[in-house]
Amino acid sequence: MSARAFNVAAHLEVPGVNIQVLDYRWNAGEQIEELEHDFILRYRPFPAQVSVAARLPEGDLQNFGQLMFFPADVEVRTASANNNELTRNIMCRFNAGWFRKVWTGSSNWSNEELARCFDMRNLRIEQAIQRLGAEAADPGFASPLMVESLATVIAIEIARYFGDMKEPLRIRTRDGRLSQADLNRIYEYIDSFSNRCPSIEDIADLCDISAAHLRRSFKKTTGKTVHEYVEEMRLKKAQSLLADTDLPLKEISYRLGFADSSTFSSTFKRSSGETPSGYRYRFRQ
Repeated sequence: MSARAFNVAAHLEVPGVNIQVLDYRWNAGEQIEELEHDFILRYRPFPAQVSVAARLPEGDLQNFGQLMFFPADVEVRTASANNNELTRNIMCRFNAGWFRKVWTGSSNWSNEELARCFDMRNLRIEQAIQRLGAEAADPGFASPLMVESLATVIAIEIARYFGDMKEPLRIRTRDGRLSQADLNRIYEYIDSFSNRCPSIEDIADLCDISAAHLRRSFKKTTGKTVHEYVEEMRLKKAQSLLADTDLPLKEISYRLGFADSSTFSSTFKRSSGETPSGYRYRFRQ
């Protein structure tokens, strides 16, 4: 049984690419089975974890992230859902012929590659599909051209995402400092996290160096600790969400990986000198 879309909230199509904003519903105990001949990218705007998990070919389970890529002609099966659930997806469906103009990767997918498919972490792809969803919901001037451009960017970024997997980042410092390219990849990795902050060990594993080496080289290069940088980014994300959305503090604290809204509020005040509510009120005056 495939996941059932019971509501199409928005739809926009250009040659080779179909954008939909869909609401899916499934019941506790249901298993989802899908086999698509198109390449599909899905994004869940609301980050709460769903209870269904993909069953990989070797039997392991992989939780679905917010951003998910489903390769063409690859069967996807899930374990049984634990709960009755409703989830919204922005779906970008790429015609296989269109996508393969960019995609040069293999059609044989390992467990490791599929795990990365079902929980992608790439800020540029996430931002692009969010814009596609907004364009489908509220088309503007030259919408078809905008959709074609964003879809092409996404296809290229997906190809790079899996190409980079074959060439893992191996940082080698010079005079104890990180190169700008290595720093940019670390920054992007940190920014890609939602609902929790990456640990020093997470980042060190990405860089293929020890946690101690990462701490020293990051501080020598940037003048701040990794923890200080992560907290700085969380503050900027919090300020953006407070200024640009009407999300309640509970939702913002969840998105930023805080245990609860009171912890978020006290951390925000300590970092910025004002409460989240005070910042939102002041910014909007």
